[in-house]
Amino acid sequence: MTITLNHRTPRLRLRARCAAWARGPTFARDIVIVLAIKFALLMILKYAFFNHPQAEHMSLPPAVVAEALLGVPAPHPSRGDTHAR
Repeated sequence: MTITLNHRTPRLRLRARCAAWARGPTFARDIVIVLAIKFALLMILKYAFFNHPQAEHMSLPPAVVAEALLGVPAPHPSRGDTHAR
């Protein structure tokens, strides 16, 4: 009884699997393609709109930003809490 060893390189098997994956209509391939397109579009939007501020000199203190976002005035740091009086 003889045992034959598979002398193919892993690269050839990987290449064959990639070719079969690209040829056949698989659900996994479709999902990967859609996710890659979404990721590319999100990166384009990030770099187009959110990478740099509109004005380089624009900077606000965190309390002003919190007040603008939350609509609640920030407590004045020198007054302290009212319950401690």
